[in-house]
Amino acid sequence: MFSYLRYPTKQQGIIWLRRRQKEKPSEIAKDLKVSRPFVTMSQKIAEDRIDKLLHHTATVNRIKIEHLSTRYGIAEGYCHANDSQTYITYSPKSGVLNWYEHIGDCGTCDIENQCKEVLHTLAEEWEIPAPPNMSPTELSEYLFNIIRRRLKWDKM
Repeated sequence: MFSYLRYPTKQQGIIWLRRRQKEKPSEIAKDLKVSRPFVTMSQKIAEDRIDKLLHHTATVNRIKIEHLSTRYGIAEGYCHANDSQTYITYSPKSGVLNWYEHIGDCGTCDIENQCKEVLHTLAEEWEIPAPPNMSPTELSEYLFNIIRRRLKWDKM
């Protein structure tokens, strides 16, 4: 099923992100000097690839998907192994990542800055202002709550 996993190409990722941000295909086509059908096809290919990536990531991490949006590159599910809600995100800049809901002590973690960087990239791509003084754990909860509301995913 996943023997042909591929990330969207750089151009497909750009088109996908711009369409996610509600830019019209005609504007994207004009900017990139390509046809509108090319933009539409690139978006479809990107979404198909993102779907496979999100499902594969859920499978290998034993996450039961509850909600998924290929248009926005995000899945929400439950990980029994970690006993937590989990978000799987796709970003042209960050790739595919898992985020497990947890209470963290970010000040003692050696990857705190990496988490902050990824979360700020996520906030930028979703056009969500990120409060500067939040720990990664607080920031992820803040961002995913806003994203859930935007996607109209009810908390279970």
